[in-house]
Amino acid sequence: MKNIYPELIEKIKTSSLLALPQSAVNFLELTKNPSNGPPEYAKPVSADPGLASQILRFANSSFFGFRHKITTVQMALSLINVRTVKNFVLWNAVFALLPNPKCGPFDLKVFVLDSLRRASFAKALGTYYPDLDSEELFIAALLQDIAIPLLAQRWPEEYGEILTRHQETGICLSVLEEETFGWNHADTGAFLIKEWGFGEELASNIAAHHAMGFRNNGMEKPHLEKMIIRLSSLMPSCLEEEWIDSDRFFTTFARIQVKGVTDVEVFKLADQLFTDLRTVMQLEQPISSITSFHRQYLSSMII
Repeated sequence: MKNIYPELIEKIKTSSLLALPQSAVNFLELTKNPSNGPPEYAKPVSADPGLASQILRFANSSFFGFRHKITTVQMALSLINVRTVKNFVLWNAVFALLPNPKCGPFDLKVFVLDSLRRASFAKALGTYYPDLDSEELFIAALLQDIAIPLLAQRWPEEYGEILTRHQETGICLSVLEEETFGWNHADTGAFLIKEWGFGEELASNIAAHHAMGFRNNGMEKPHLEKMIIRLSSLMPSCLEEEWIDSDRFFTTFARIQVKGVTDVEVFKLADQLFTDLRTVMQLEQPISSITSFHRQYLSSMII
């Protein structure tokens, strides 16, 4: 992971993105101690009515499908995997802080939708690999572009031009950022993750989501994690009708696909996860599902 410029570090350190809500910070700290359980986790959550109501809504959503209504925070924390709740708390805290800069074609609603779809795909694919942690893949894919709103806010004119060029030419965003600034949003995102204290592995996966090539380096865990995060970055945008990176996506997807698992299975699961989470967050529906994009891609290959 490369060092980013002091000027950028200074601007990040003065940004509200570093100021996670105290209730979230307290909860995330508690999860680092394996001896803690639902009674300990419930204290910081219950002290924040907004966070408590979000977790209860999450617990009662179709994402879990519990037959009985979850009425208390401690009950929710007893029934749901702690990593799932931890990630929910983290991404709620982070996305609540995101600025909505007036910067070229940047749209915060689309950004949030796209981030959630990428995360849903990474988690869906990760569930077919017994040695991988699908929850960690989810959070890495979700936060891979977390620095983009910050960069758009700090350098609206320059970054607006970068986003416009990316949209018009299809040139990789990180390439355009390197040309303009000498660093990219992946480096910046990794720096943010380390500042929040979430460790080298998550930071490394975020830093590599654009830097990594598609060489076949085997199926070792670190390589697979980075490949899945990289693949998720090639997902089509939720409010666009064309999948620009489809060829690159499917070429790579074929190399790491689990034997006996079809494309359709992975995409259907990803679409279902995305729909459930989008409903919890009360986000709008995308123009096309991943499954629909897949059908379009197959049709184009036949023609």
